[in-house]
Parts: sequence; C-alpha cells; structure tokens
Amino acid sequence: MKLAALQLRATGDRDETIRRAAELIDEAAARGARVVLMPEFFAIPFVQPEPDPGYVKWAEPVGGPSNEMCARKSAEHGITIVSSFFEGTNVPGIYHNTSVTFVRGEARQVYRKSHLPFSNGFPEKFYFRPGQEPPSVVDAGDVKLGTIICYERHFPELSRTVALDGGEVLCVPVASASAPMKEVFQLELRAHAAFNQFFVICSNRVGLEGSKDYFGLSAVYGPDGTVLAQVPDGEEGVAVAEADVEGMRASRMRRPFFRDRRPELYGAIIEERTEGAK
Repeated sequence: MKLAALQLRATGDRDETIRRAAELIDEAAARGARVVLMPEFFAIPFVQPEPDPGYVKWAEPVGGPSNEMCARKSAEHGITIVSSFFEGTNVPGIYHNTSVTFVRGEARQVYRKSHLPFSNGFPEKFYFRPGQEPPSVVDAGDVKLGTIICYERHFPELSRTVALDGGEVLCVPVASASAPMKEVFQLELRAHAAFNQFFVICSNRVGLEGSKDYFGLSAVYGPDGTVLAQVPDGEEGVAVAEADVEGMRASRMRRPFFRDRRPELYGAIIEERTEGAK
C-alpha cells in the first residue's frame, strides 16, 4: 500500500487553500495513496509568536469547511485522510488543536493535542485547551494508524503508546518553522519510526507567514528510519511512498522489541517529578 504526506502554503484565504489542498489529495489518490496526511491547521495561517486574541476568528466546528472537504475526498477516493484544524466549541473561550481521521468518508477518530507549547515562538497554551485522552489507533482496513500532533513528537511516550496499541503507521501533522531545528526534526521522526518499528508520515506547511518561514520536509519514513519519499524543499506537493506493511509485521516478529520490554522498570517515566534526584 502507499502512504502520502501533503505539503502546502496557507495563503490567508481559507477557501482557496482548501481548494488547493483538495487538488493535492486528488494527486495523491491518483498516485495510489491509501493514507493521506494533511499538515497541522492546513487551511489557515498558523499562530504567530505574539498572542493575538483575534486569531480565534479561524476556529471552526468539527463539521466545518476543512473537515467537510477531507470527508468528501476520503469518500470519493475510498481512502483514509487525517485532517488537522483549529477546533471551536460551544463554550466561549474553549478551543482545541485537533485532528480527525476519516476512513472512506467516515470520521473514525477525533484526537485533541494534549501537549501544548508556549515557547520558541509558538504560544499555543494561550489559545488551546489540551486534550485529555492519549492517542489511540484506528483500523483503516489496510493498516492501523495513530496520530500525534507537532510538538508532541518531542515526547516519545506518545508514539510508543500508539505502537503498543497496535499502530503500524504514525501520522504527525506539524507546523514547524525553526531553521536550527531542521536536523533534529528529521532525527526525531526517524527515531520514532525505528524504535517503534512502524511507518511515520509527517506533513508540514511551507513558505513565509509573518515572521516564520516554514521549512517543509514533509516525508514518509520507513520502519528502519529511512526516508522513503519527501516533498522537494520549498515546494508545495505530495510525497508518496510504497509501504511494505507485511514486511514490517514480519520484522516485528524477527526483532520482538515489544516482547522484551520491562515495564516494571520504567516507573520513573510516569512519576510526577518537580525536583531533581536527591
């Protein structure tokens, strides 16, 4: 089966950006992709370094225009699409950074970003309430997949949760613009793939938005951390890669990392610590 990472610019015109995103989904489907990942908040500009209460104008409900298009294209092509959008709620002042997984047009999972930054020019804690559920796995028929969102790639506990839940593909929609982090960005994604023996899809935006220059590097990674396909630097487009899922499953049997785990030794990982060791 084939996996696709989509990369595009957000123009500030939501309708036009959604139209362009739909074209790229059509391209991915025409190239045989069965799973397509959208970038974080693909249809709108992302947050700027200074908190701006006016940014909430971009919020939309789960059934808003971003997801309406993704659901429609998922049904039209009979594929899985993982969307990302700025979720507004019925409660004033409560918003989420949210992804929705559509399988053949049906919304199978809603995941709200649980780890939020307020650093390095991304004041997300100002806007969003963190989700209260861990990432979980969706059976998309061809493959089982889970999603974590951008900043959450810095927390390996989350990707391991997806792997232990049976995940075979990790979807990581991002909005990443810090040039000094480019090498670490790719290193982290390769490590998630290798440590968990699964495929990783990462979709980023590209281009200048205010003071941020988004660097792209949208790609599909193999279970050994190899980059299988990547969108050319600085361009809109789609990276499509063949994923040997059966080979991945066989590799997990030959190298049974999950069998050899020792959870009873890992208590320090989940302990609440507010000071260093004494």
